[in-house]
Amino acid sequence: MEKIIIIDFGGQYTHLIARRIRDLGVYSEIINPENFGKDNDVVGIIFSGGPQSVNADDAYRIKFDIATNEIPILGICYGHQLLAKMVGGKIESGENKEYGFTSITCDNKNSVLFRKLNTEQKVWMSHGDHVCSLPQSFRITASTNSVKIVAYESDKYFGFQFHPEVTHTENGMKMLDNFVELCTQERNWKVKNFKQQLTDEIRNEVKGRKLVLLLSGGVDSLVALELCIQAVGNENVYSIHIDTGFMRKDESKEIMEHFRELNFKNIKIIEAEDLYLKELEGIVEPEEKRKIIGKLFVDIANEELEKLSKEEEFILVQGTIYPDTIESGSTDKAALIKTHHNRVDEIEKLISEGKIIEPIKELYKDEVRKLGEELGLPHKLVHRHPFPGPGLAIRVICSDKTKSQIDYTKEEKFMNKILSEFKMEGKILPIKSVGVQGDFRTYHHPAIIWFKKDIEADWKVINECSSKVINKLKTVNRLIFSLNPVDDLHLEKLFLEKHNLDELRNVDAVLRKRTDDIKEIWQMPVVQLPLRNTDNKLCYVMRPVCSFDAMSASVYEMDFTEFLRLSNLIRNIDDAGNLLYDITTKPPGTIEWE
Repeated sequence: MEKIIIIDFGGQYTHLIARRIRDLGVYSEIINPENFGKDNDVVGIIFSGGPQSVNADDAYRIKFDIATNEIPILGICYGHQLLAKMVGGKIESGENKEYGFTSITCDNKNSVLFRKLNTEQKVWMSHGDHVCSLPQSFRITASTNSVKIVAYESDKYFGFQFHPEVTHTENGMKMLDNFVELCTQERNWKVKNFKQQLTDEIRNEVKGRKLVLLLSGGVDSLVALELCIQAVGNENVYSIHIDTGFMRKDESKEIMEHFRELNFKNIKIIEAEDLYLKELEGIVEPEEKRKIIGKLFVDIANEELEKLSKEEEFILVQGTIYPDTIESGSTDKAALIKTHHNRVDEIEKLISEGKIIEPIKELYKDEVRKLGEELGLPHKLVHRHPFPGPGLAIRVICSDKTKSQIDYTKEEKFMNKILSEFKMEGKILPIKSVGVQGDFRTYHHPAIIWFKKDIEADWKVINECSSKVINKLKTVNRLIFSLNPVDDLHLEKLFLEKHNLDELRNVDAVLRKRTDDIKEIWQMPVVQLPLRNTDNKLCYVMRPVCSFDAMSASVYEMDFTEFLRLSNLIRNIDDAGNLLYDITTKPPGTIEWE
């Protein structure tokens, strides 16, 4: 069978490229560069993105005779730079960093991959290095204001500095389709029936054992549960829902109501709030929080498993999906973005011992939803907002300090110079959040920005400003917007304590009630900050994002009048103060703050 192979250099979107090629009707496979060899069925090659600099001494390479190659090759991001270097081009590391939405100007008349597209295109960038020169036989086919070579072509070689595979590159699929057309005229790959394929795989793995599913109540674990039930029968599946105390308001109660409606059996809720709060007392560092939560999850599950296994042999089931594994750095070369609770060491050990199965681990969120509908689950459940396994624990930004240890006066001055171009002002906050820039994990400062007095808020200006600030400042990976000046915030100690979590639950419930019917909002995390205003009230951030598969996200542009209404509603909650608006795309900011 003809196929296009993707060489995996550790990019966060490598599997997404493979999916897009299959969506275009051609079989695709991902291989590591060291495993690359001659294969007569290969009709095209794609070099993926990756977290390294091509100029680094230990940069990922591939043994490949570029001089005798006759197969079309497309390089994306790191792959774009590596391919350019392999043919004699030069790569520069400098200040021209770009993350998120970027406008490019393309040569659609002389380009194969941009043909039939408009000259101006919106694409999704995530890079630090860039190609600065190419051999004479190559032609530059796209540029931005800050980078001359954003795309290039020759007879066989093509490069994109941006990511055509993410949905936020508006015509990315057309660009990839043009590449596929160069490779083959056959489009005979059809995605197998997920339901039949996965139920068969579960039966083969289980081999007569009973299943115990760790049920969070989210879409992923719900679909995994229904898949298991249809594979081996309701009577052979046990579900454990551990109420960690980090659920949203009335969430555990709602979960049980949903499951009663679906006639699910053998479901047990374990109240573990006190245990989790005790184990997490005084813990501030995000990765440590995630790992403690994951370990406790396994310990409690093992305890229940021991009780059950006195009578039967069991195997654990997790509703892990592909973004959970890729962000945890699980591919051979991918960088760690954050450790997901179902990817802690204890879970990895159980997987290696064959004690856990993850039936939907190769799927993305949109595919999970499609599978859920194919399984016959109600639309309202399948299309619920995603909710992270660690729950609200990672939406409380903890701090054990009351004063910043770093002086960022210089960076703040530089930031305000940029902001002045947009008639805005801002302040770098004395806290940190996780991000992903150029396929690397970043842990940098958010900055808060606002318009100067009498200047009307404008989303176009906000988006342009956000992109420029993050691309120019190394210390900032996330921007939040305020309707009013907020240069009076002060840092305060904040831990995972019940009263803080209860207030976050209340704030989250109010905001969800007002926004749940907005179809464009794919997810809306609400974050509690260790910052208080002059009224000594805690600040909150809402993050409404638009996404398709969680691998990239844009910001939902809410009407400013509605944002003001929500801000006023939040101020009526006991200890709640300012409501702020996260305006960061992914990349450079992950959807969750931790």
